[in-house]
Amino acid sequence: MISLFRTFFQHSKRDQQLNHDLFDLENKFLDIEFNEQQCENIEQCEDINQAKSEDALHISEISGKSCFNKKGVITHLIDDGGVIDNALPFDKQAAIDIFRDLHIGCVVELLVYQNKKDVIKVVKIQKILEQNWENVSSAKLQKAVESLKHEKPTYFNMQLRNILGVITERQPNTIRVDTDYGELSIELDDIELNFIPRTGDCICLECNVQMDESYVDKQGEILQVLKVFPARLESNQKCVVERVFESIVVLSKLAYIAAEDIPNGIELHLGDIVRADLIESKSSKYTHRAINLTVLEKNFGQMKNNASSASSNKLAVSIHGEDRFIFTEQWKKYAVSLILKNNCNRTMQLREIEIDHSADSQLSVVEPLGSQFIEAGSQISLIFEIHTKFIGESKETFTLIFEKFKVKRHLTVIVCETEEEAKEADRRLIAAKQLMSYGRTVDQRSRSYANQVWSHKSAMVPGEGIHTKRRFIAVRIGSYDVPEKLRQMVLTTERRTELFELLHSEYPFLKDNLSIQNYAQRFSLLLNLEEIEQFINFRNYDRERAHFQRDGEFLSLQIENLSERRPSLVLGDTVRAYNPWADVNTKENKSFEGVIHKVLLNRVLLKFNSNFQDKYNSEDYRLEFYFSRFSFRKQHYAIGRAQTHLGEKFLFPNKVTKKQHPQLEVTFKDDHMFLHDSKLEWFNKSLNSIQKRAVYNILLGEAENIPYVIFGPPGTGKTVTVVEALLQLVRNLPGSRLLVGTPSNSSADLITKRIIDSKALHQGDFIRLVSQNQIEKDLIPPELMSYCATMDIGSVDDSHDSMITTESGLKMRCQKKFLGQHRVFISTCTTLGNLIQMGFPPGHITHVLIDEAGQCTESETIIPIILLPQLRHQVILAGDPYQLQPIIINKHAAKLGFGVSLLERLLDRAPYRKDMQRFPTTAGHNPSVLTKLLNNYRALPSIMSVYSKLFYDNELIPMVCDQESREAKLLMKLQTVFEPHTGMPHSHGTFFYGILGENIQESDSPSWHNPSEAGKIFMFTIELYRGNVHPDQIGILTPYAKQVKTLRNMFIGADITMPKIGSVEEFQGQERDIMLISTVRSSESFLNSDSRLSLGFVGCNKRMNVAISRARCLMVVFGNPKLLSIDDSWRHLILFCANNNAYFGCELPNLITNENE
Repeated sequence: MISLFRTFFQHSKRDQQLNHDLFDLENKFLDIEFNEQQCENIEQCEDINQAKSEDALHISEISGKSCFNKKGVITHLIDDGGVIDNALPFDKQAAIDIFRDLHIGCVVELLVYQNKKDVIKVVKIQKILEQNWENVSSAKLQKAVESLKHEKPTYFNMQLRNILGVITERQPNTIRVDTDYGELSIELDDIELNFIPRTGDCICLECNVQMDESYVDKQGEILQVLKVFPARLESNQKCVVERVFESIVVLSKLAYIAAEDIPNGIELHLGDIVRADLIESKSSKYTHRAINLTVLEKNFGQMKNNASSASSNKLAVSIHGEDRFIFTEQWKKYAVSLILKNNCNRTMQLREIEIDHSADSQLSVVEPLGSQFIEAGSQISLIFEIHTKFIGESKETFTLIFEKFKVKRHLTVIVCETEEEAKEADRRLIAAKQLMSYGRTVDQRSRSYANQVWSHKSAMVPGEGIHTKRRFIAVRIGSYDVPEKLRQMVLTTERRTELFELLHSEYPFLKDNLSIQNYAQRFSLLLNLEEIEQFINFRNYDRERAHFQRDGEFLSLQIENLSERRPSLVLGDTVRAYNPWADVNTKENKSFEGVIHKVLLNRVLLKFNSNFQDKYNSEDYRLEFYFSRFSFRKQHYAIGRAQTHLGEKFLFPNKVTKKQHPQLEVTFKDDHMFLHDSKLEWFNKSLNSIQKRAVYNILLGEAENIPYVIFGPPGTGKTVTVVEALLQLVRNLPGSRLLVGTPSNSSADLITKRIIDSKALHQGDFIRLVSQNQIEKDLIPPELMSYCATMDIGSVDDSHDSMITTESGLKMRCQKKFLGQHRVFISTCTTLGNLIQMGFPPGHITHVLIDEAGQCTESETIIPIILLPQLRHQVILAGDPYQLQPIIINKHAAKLGFGVSLLERLLDRAPYRKDMQRFPTTAGHNPSVLTKLLNNYRALPSIMSVYSKLFYDNELIPMVCDQESREAKLLMKLQTVFEPHTGMPHSHGTFFYGILGENIQESDSPSWHNPSEAGKIFMFTIELYRGNVHPDQIGILTPYAKQVKTLRNMFIGADITMPKIGSVEEFQGQERDIMLISTVRSSESFLNSDSRLSLGFVGCNKRMNVAISRARCLMVVFGNPKLLSIDDSWRHLILFCANNNAYFGCELPNLITNENE
């Protein structure tokens, strides 16, 4: 409707004055209508209530006065529509049958609909009541309009109906849909949508429809489309890639996926196995279109199966010859031949050769055209003709029909546009020939033993806690114990595959996609699975015999390599001591609980009940370790409330509904924000235009009850943007109180430092909430100490003000009254959950900002969000869904989606999906709900371009100069490290060092290491030191813990200062001037297993993305090029290095020979 007004008011200069008059008239009309509707609303509500009470079965029928027939006068006409009664615009489609007969002054009968926002729409001009062929003056028109005001309209009831249709045209903001009731034009901004629509999609429209008794089905005109969803959705379908074209990829089951719908970082090739949701489509010859695609298995060698089985002499017949062909010219014909051999001791008859889908196939038979006999042990030639009809990849299948059996085989045909594309295709096919085998999984601690420990019931004497237990707590959180049935199932089922089947059988909702109906059930189960796995892992600490030593007021327990063991022990965890000689069935078999009060380098300090501790005399006890369940309990509590407190529109958004009034009446012009007439100053003057837009969109807050997302690829200033938004909210919304949650304490510390550096908030305005564990382990940076506090969840009535302020300024045991005075709370998401028990009044917290939201589980993210009021709140999620997910230790929970963050899940919902056609100026995203940051301030262009092309649609903009920047000058100084190699560009910072090493797995460890790579990296680091590079400038990254240990031992053994050496997880969120990456793996074994378990780099795009996006000026990858080239992404990186003379080491394999070779 707005577009019609725009067309109307820009139609011609001669109409400008009339347009101004129409604006005034429309305002007056709407004022009158509004007053009348206020009176009618009471009647309307009464009518609806009456209808409900009379017939509860007809729940879709809506009574009222929103739909009615009335008379009106045509007061203006243009080519695409017009205006009735100087106030009601209509488009040509509303009068499609009689539009040519309309003239100014005509009296018409029209059907009108008024939606819930009181917007009036002309649905249809039904007929012309009075024609007028004369030129009518404005006065006469106004008089005619006034005369009809007293005409009584005819009201209709409405009903909700689902109407099937097919999208015939897709425009940036509209779709045209062909239905049995005519063609509709639907504004995408006005409807609820859960997918990106494309031309040809079969859809279902949920509509408000006029109830017309004159029709048998009572369906009159379509008044308003509320929701659009696929007419038929087949979820989680396993498909195989059959053809690859430039704009689409053809899948099995007569399905296709558009190139723009393929997730970032994924290249699909023939034979890849994918999982996707299929929606019905009438696009060309395909019956389904795929959405929400994920790769199950890359083509690591499956295509080889065709050739190997075809050439086997063990079969009755075997086929020999090349089965893959690459061409560079379209619409050309080529002859190819195969040899068919009879391996039997009798004559075989080949009756015919059938070509699958012969009309569309690029393959045809030249000979033999008829039946042919093949003597025992002899062979014949099969000659085919390939006609290159399509650019892309296809699998052309043929069937050899014998007397009593059939043999089906296929030829792979790849048609490329250029020679370079043909070379790349050839390299990929060579890579595909390397056959992958599945490897064994890592053995876990015995689940049988874990079950014995869990089942062991005995009396327990509680130990002395860290704090005195509070009797009065405003909000108590339940225990949420793991159900015994689930625990028994997990711990007693022998085979993991059998367990997965049992889970699906016992909990049928696991077979369904996550929805509002199964939300709480599903996450509760996933949390229980994760807790069971944590319990199993904790058994590694258990001791059959151990004794304590006195250490002041504590008993200490020695634990070797405590700092390196996982899971970590923290304050509040407990140890239960059992008499190892006591009879299980006697009263003496009670346990004594010791609470961990301090965790030191190789021992823990515990406090037991005073009777036990005072009398202890170095006796041996059997020990069992238990973790604090409080984090799990908070997540259970949050998930249980999310369904009712946040609702479906928040958790599963399908539509962007704009508020009637924005959060702040701000405007944005020339990179400046204005509140009313006042210009708002930026706290950080160095923000770029995209970052400022993100802050403006957050302050505007026009989307109703839906999280705002800051999508921040590496080095784009995501945290800087979050801090600016936080400061602007505090300054411009005086009543706001903000929770800032993070997945880790280091992230929370960083935000606190940025707030302090901004000098925008005073010390009493914000507070960094920490745990006792951080204090005892001395993990709080000294400069933050005076801004930090611990919480006392006991109510004031329970104990008077117990706050203690240390010499460093740290405040301990702060209660609700003190904490409530602050405007901003910063902590990890789980620590913020302690505020739940303090019982702050509804509305006390107004905003929640989550930084690094992609690293939080959804249940962790929800914890601070449920502290918001149900109405008038805002949630901002900042992160990168293309980097590492949260760490999930239970494989079943990870497989069922527990590792998918709320951020990543939301970005797959319709309001957040990329749609370049609809939002071309904002990187394809709706600015009302998402801003994607693009300016990269971290790395030289030659480093940044790699991950930008692979994972971010090549949209990142380099802001580090490759000539005059500090990074460029440092890279120039490092050229001597690469001598005697010459010829590489001076500004090129990405290198690959090829090593044909050996990956080794020790018998006592499931992890891998590669001594050859470790040695090269060690020597390369020594060369960097000689070039005056400081250890703090270097990072060494590897995906395997064993390789980390191997590298550390080299530096320790040589007594040389060690740079930071760590896993991918340890480097996420960090950066270094120089990054050295050890890929470790050198053999094909276990690659599919690594990919499935998200280990290593091959087939794990998120891990690769983190690894290659840490460096500022120099990145050197050490690895086996033959192995890594199997992976599309790694092959692109190696080729990039080779083409820039930045490849060293072993000889490049044939599949990565560059063009000059």
